[in-house]
Amino acid sequence: MELKTLFDEKTIRGRIRSLAKEIESYYKRRTNNLHAVCILKGSIHFFSELVMAIDMDVTYSFIHVSSYAGTESTGRIRVKSWIDESIEGKHVLVVEDVIDTGHTLKYILNYLRRYRPADLKIVTLVEKKKHDHGIPVDFVGFEIGDVFLVGYGLDYNEKYRNLPYLGYLE
Repeated sequence: MELKTLFDEKTIRGRIRSLAKEIESYYKRRTNNLHAVCILKGSIHFFSELVMAIDMDVTYSFIHVSSYAGTESTGRIRVKSWIDESIEGKHVLVVEDVIDTGHTLKYILNYLRRYRPADLKIVTLVEKKKHDHGIPVDFVGFEIGDVFLVGYGLDYNEKYRNLPYLGYLE
C-alpha cells in the first residue's frame, strides 16, 4: 500500500483555526465556558490544536472507544474509558476525528444526553460523505469521499498516527 497526502499540515492547521473561530462565534452569545470532550485516540491531535485556538474558558474530558480493526468497522463499540466529571448544565462540544457510518458517535451522543448538558454540539475534522449517518454535525473541517485516512491521529492498526498531515492508503 502506498501512502498519499490528502491535506498537508498547513492546510489542516489553518482549517482548525477557522473552526475555532466558528465555535467561538456560536458559543460567545451563550457562555464563555465550554466543556470539550475528546474522542480518543484518533482525535487527540485535532483536539489539542482546536482547544488551544478557542478563546474561551475550556475544560476537558476524554472518552476512549474503539470500533475498527484494520480498515473496517467491527460493528461493535468497545468503551475503554468514559468521562470522569459531571457535564450536567454545561455547554458540551464533542470533538471527533472522522465521522463515517456514525455508529460510534451515535452511541456516545446517546449516553452524553443522559447527563443533561445545557447544549451538545459536534465538531469533526473530517466528515465522510459515503454514508448517510443522519447526525447533524455542527462544525466540519473537511468533507471527503470514501478513502481510509491515516495521520494526524488517525491510524491503520495503530500505525501512522504521528504523521503531521492527513493521508490515505492507496
